[in-house]
Amino acid sequence: MLTLMTPGSGAVKPLNPETHKAWTRSIAEAGCLVEPWRCDVASGTFVLGARTLSLLGLRQNPCGIIDLLRAYDKGDRPTILSILEQATASSSSFCFSTTVRGSRGQISPLYCIGNSTLSEHGAEGLLEGVFALPGAGRR
Repeated sequence: MLTLMTPGSGAVKPLNPETHKAWTRSIAEAGCLVEPWRCDVASGTFVLGARTLSLLGLRQNPCGIIDLLRAYDKGDRPTILSILEQATASSSSFCFSTTVRGSRGQISPLYCIGNSTLSEHGAEGLLEGVFALPGAGRR
């Protein structure tokens, strides 16, 4: 069982490869399906893996932050938006958890672990990381 965090929670810390590795190790040990994602800060577009895109009910890749937020549990959206805003303000390691409703109506947990690397000007940079889907196994 993944004990990284409960849905609706998250964390933002100064950019630290060890923090990112520890969070990533936790999801790997839990046997989650792990898919990479990335976001260009300047454009605000996210590129997701095929399984994550499908789970979120999204058809267009790349997609925008609003598309992602709409797919997340409504109660978790303010926390996630705050984490992403902080991550785009300074280079950070971050993670969050939410639940999403799949195409068949099933509720599934979704974990996100990422890093932000920003230029000195802040308007340019990259968010990147992984989405972890518990119970999906490695495929």
